[in-house]
Amino acid sequence: MTPDELIQKAKDLIHERYQKEKHHSVVAAALLTKAGKVYVTLNAGTNQPSIATCAEIIAIGMANTEDPHMEIDLIGAVRDKEAYVISPCGKCREYITDYGPDARVIVPADNKKGYKVIPAAELLPNKYKKK
Repeated sequence: MTPDELIQKAKDLIHERYQKEKHHSVVAAALLTKAGKVYVTLNAGTNQPSIATCAEIIAIGMANTEDPHMEIDLIGAVRDKEAYVISPCGKCREYITDYGPDARVIVPADNKKGYKVIPAAELLPNKYKKK
């Protein structure tokens, strides 16, 4: 599956499931495992954004629940009805690099048009690790 196809799945989910009365802001994430399985999720949004659960974390949890040995190949997220690609937040960067240290991550392009694919390791240089 290409990054374009994966991002399109996240965009489609936003357009299908966005509910103004439940989503202050909505994020959809799409995750592709190295085994070829795709997980597409929405964030668990509330009217109080600080207590919401990120779509990327939900996707990782779903994939890990189904296959505790899964490996993330590619992950990306889009936001709001315009469904533009966003970078993962700090918490998501931790999850992605913990569960997919060799994963590829879809992030906005430097020119703010479109996106690019980067290694997960670039999300958290000098990542904290247990000894």
